[in-house]
Amino acid sequence: MNKKELSIAILAIVYSVGIIGIKFNVFRDILSLTPLNLLFSLAVLLWNHEDWNGRFVVAITVVALAGFFVEVAGVQTGAIFGTYAYGSTLGWKWLDVPLAMAVNWLILVYCAAAAVSRQTWHIAIKALIGAVLMVSMDFLIEPVAIQYDFWHWAGGEIPIQNYMAWGIISFVLLMLFHRLVPLIHNTVAIALLIFQIVFFIIL
Repeated sequence: MNKKELSIAILAIVYSVGIIGIKFNVFRDILSLTPLNLLFSLAVLLWNHEDWNGRFVVAITVVALAGFFVEVAGVQTGAIFGTYAYGSTLGWKWLDVPLAMAVNWLILVYCAAAAVSRQTWHIAIKALIGAVLMVSMDFLIEPVAIQYDFWHWAGGEIPIQNYMAWGIISFVLLMLFHRLVPLIHNTVAIALLIFQIVFFIIL
């Protein structure tokens, strides 16, 4: 078993345990491990990235920071995604936003970019398809996030503004990512994306 196969097997086990633990309440307080799961997933993802260079480091740093601070602006003003606030499940917060959100944005952008990286389409088409994929992921995540206190919306309803903002911000970040990292050879990213989709569909 090579490194990628081992990584995919480990991620499959981790996400299976998470589904069983949360869905059937088998493991007490398993939700408190959500930030660690995100960090672990990112570590496995980056461990399997093949071409580490300065442009890649810039790309992942900018995406993580931009993702975090757009959430800060969103929470503080309500003008980007709508009026919402984070609960306790995602762990430590700074400026009312869990630090795990930087990790979450980076995972999603990386996986969305990897999903279309090998296609010969124009960069804008790749970014657009990736953005649609990320908005689709948000549709899956939102009900689970609300149920398990990741975050909650004012009035209890998810505004259309949230999905529009997700799409625009995702598109911009993916354009940047594809520009700096034109090709990604990382099958673990595709596997992780599938595991997350299955995870949120089941929950």
